[in-house]
Amino acid sequence: MNTNLSSSPDDEGEPVQATRFLSQSFFILFFSSCYYTANPQNEVTVQPTVFKEPVAEKPVAPPVKKKKTIYITFDDGPNKGTKQVLKVVNEEQLPVSFFVVGEHVYGSREQSAMWDSLQQSPFAEIYNHSYTHASHNHFVTYYQNDSMVVADFERCNDSLHLETKIARTPGRNIWRTPTVSKTDIAKSKEAADSLYQNGFTVVGWDLEWFYSSDSLKLKQSSEELFQQVDSILVNNKTKTTGHLVLLTHDQAFADSTDASALQKFIQFIKKKDDYAVEFVSKYPGIKQ
Repeated sequence: MNTNLSSSPDDEGEPVQATRFLSQSFFILFFSSCYYTANPQNEVTVQPTVFKEPVAEKPVAPPVKKKKTIYITFDDGPNKGTKQVLKVVNEEQLPVSFFVVGEHVYGSREQSAMWDSLQQSPFAEIYNHSYTHASHNHFVTYYQNDSMVVADFERCNDSLHLETKIARTPGRNIWRTPTVSKTDIAKSKEAADSLYQNGFTVVGWDLEWFYSSDSLKLKQSSEELFQQVDSILVNNKTKTTGHLVLLTHDQAFADSTDASALQKFIQFIKKKDDYAVEFVSKYPGIKQ
């Protein structure tokens, strides 16, 4: 019995062949690596796949709509219509501007009491409309004497202890501000210039809510006036782009019907998101 446990020639061939196969494979891989390194034109690069999380797009904010500003002004108070006006203003809590006449404050007990109410309202700012209202509506002779005009306005400021020198000339649509200079009647120019030189800022208007001087009834409805305001601002027909000064008169609202029209007009404005209402002291260029 042959008890020799040594491997036969066939048994020895299998590990030798495996070794040779691995050596050849390694040589081929090494040669290929050197070849492609030496020939960069033939090099093939496989980029690894990178998975990125999707980036959420940032929401785009809608464009901010620029507000148009309205300055509601009342001339000639205190008088019979001022009480109704102030009642509406306090109810609606809207800032408005009163250009008062010095003599009217001392005209009667009722007017003096109304003056006190105006001063107490947080929604009312008070400015100068002269002391005598152009020497009791003698406009031509009044504006021919510029020193008299200045003295009349100074007297109003002093007697009423007004905190600003913002003013409006009676019977004239005159502007003398750091940004606007306009004179509706040329013969009033010297008087207007003198007021400005003496520290007064003179504010006119862009639109008037007309009333009958006989019946004191409004000539435009709330709807008609609001449409005019809208049109003037859209078509840029104001002294300053985006800013409209509205002239009204206290006496036009003595009747409860007309006072209701004022309240309705204010409510129209409040419903418009692109409209703001401010005191005249906030008008561009005006410094208190």
